[in-house]
Amino acid sequence: MYQQSVATLLMTLAALAFFMVGQGSATQGSPEAMTITYGRSIDDLPLYVGLEQGFWKQEGLDVRLIRLVGEYNIIAAALHGDIDAGQLDPGGTFHAALRNIPIKIVAWLGHAHSGTRCGLHVDQKSGIQKVEDLKGGRVADSGSITAAMIVSETLKMAGLTQDDIRVIKGIKLDDAMKHEAALKSKGVDVIVA
Repeated sequence: MYQQSVATLLMTLAALAFFMVGQGSATQGSPEAMTITYGRSIDDLPLYVGLEQGFWKQEGLDVRLIRLVGEYNIIAAALHGDIDAGQLDPGGTFHAALRNIPIKIVAWLGHAHSGTRCGLHVDQKSGIQKVEDLKGGRVADSGSITAAMIVSETLKMAGLTQDDIRVIKGIKLDDAMKHEAALKSKGVDVIVA
């Protein structure tokens, strides 16, 4: 149904992606050391709760949190082996995917439910199965620079331009149920969240 590169690209288009650069397994009795970045946002709360409640240790991990911000700093630290995991925003994740940087998305902090696909949100019954299917479609985005970059680069990879779609700017839909309502009303074909 999807070409592998398109599927990989669409899977990276989330609100935030938590990634890992290495995988290992703790040996019996000794927790595996793991360094994870944080950036002092509400999205980091699960990391702190995991430490305070001992969830990491229960999974055989000795987690150390370090503060690191900026997609280039985080990607560089991952590539140099200085960190094992961290968060990237949509732009950082998108750039990593475009450059084939070897990261693995292990958690997705965006909104999703069974009636939509993540990243470029479409109704399951819409018939949109690949990026090329966006031609002639109405694409809603928040008007943010990240959403514009995602739309532009995704279209370029499919051989399309902004002239091939109708962009509807300024729609802030931060709730999966609102996404579903907008898509089912046929007011828009795609939502870039």
